[in-house]
Amino acid sequence: MNLFVNDKNKLNFVIDKIFINFMNIRERIVSKALELFNEKGIEYVGMRELAASLNTKLGNITYYFPTKEDLILRLTADLSELNSVILQIDEKISIASYLEITRRHFECQYRYRCLFLSLVHLMKRYEKIAVRYKKIERQRKETGLINIENLVANKYLKKLSATDTEFLLLSIQLLSRFWISQAAISHSKLNPSDQIQYYLKLLANILSNYCSVKGKTQIVEFIGK
Repeated sequence: MNLFVNDKNKLNFVIDKIFINFMNIRERIVSKALELFNEKGIEYVGMRELAASLNTKLGNITYYFPTKEDLILRLTADLSELNSVILQIDEKISIASYLEITRRHFECQYRYRCLFLSLVHLMKRYEKIAVRYKKIERQRKETGLINIENLVANKYLKKLSATDTEFLLLSIQLLSRFWISQAAISHSKLNPSDQIQYYLKLLANILSNYCSVKGKTQIVEFIGK
């Protein structure tokens, strides 16, 4: 009986070790791909270059990610999971907390900036990525709309018409979607933190047009930092 238990424990140890090694290899591939994509652009990094950078054979990459699209899909899934933790409905939301949430969101986006710098290319070339992106955008829009309504309910924003709400939401979405591309063109000499702060202040100025006195107080405090 003891021999059986010992053999079973050894087997479980080996299985666990294999699984950990399997996961480590997969994560190393994902990490290196993100590094190269951010550095050179998704369009300009092939699977062979990725394999060479990891000192491994192409087959060892395609075992885990048969196509480049599969690898990019993994990156988009990782980004979406991180954003889902950050971008949540908050009944007690204030302008200050909204801007802080956006800061964390922008930091997350910057970590995966290659996806935004190559957004048009990815949407046109990879159908699965386009479908996933559109689905996530719908979810983000619903969350964003509810948080705007909560800002109104909490008296940080003035009462908004349907047109004003739609325009504000669209402005926020456009900023969120394209600030990285604009920063790469116009503010490449700034460090990432300063880039993020610049576009957060731009968002604050957009919001200020719709803020109550209570909301504008928090805007002034934020811009003054």
